[in-house]
Amino acid sequence: MCIRDSLWGADNKGAMVRAVGGRLENRSGEPAANPYLYIASQIVSGLDGLKLGRDPGPPTESPYATEAVRLPRSLGDAVTELAGDAVFADALGRNVVDWYCRIKRDEYARYLAHVSDWEQREYFHLF
Repeated sequence: MCIRDSLWGADNKGAMVRAVGGRLENRSGEPAANPYLYIASQIVSGLDGLKLGRDPGPPTESPYATEAVRLPRSLGDAVTELAGDAVFADALGRNVVDWYCRIKRDEYARYLAHVSDWEQREYFHLF
């Protein structure tokens, strides 16, 4: 699921893209994201939407509804989506996407191998 499949809303703070006061506000950014890659992803998605003449449809009134398209729930899921996305492979190059996915898969594996504070508090007393 890429940003190009997201919902928009008119002055709706829950929508990923908010149209308010004659401007667009992209609310899907992650503060920890690389700003260059984040902006590049927005440009790639926007150009793809223009090229295909995508209609954004009507504004959403309920962005948290269960039928709304959701972003991946984990870094692992996001990497899987990126790896299979032909638009990003065409725009950035298959080698770049594969390289980036490899780095992120390794990063996610290190994260999964870490025992969190929550896990220690939750399960330490069992032993």
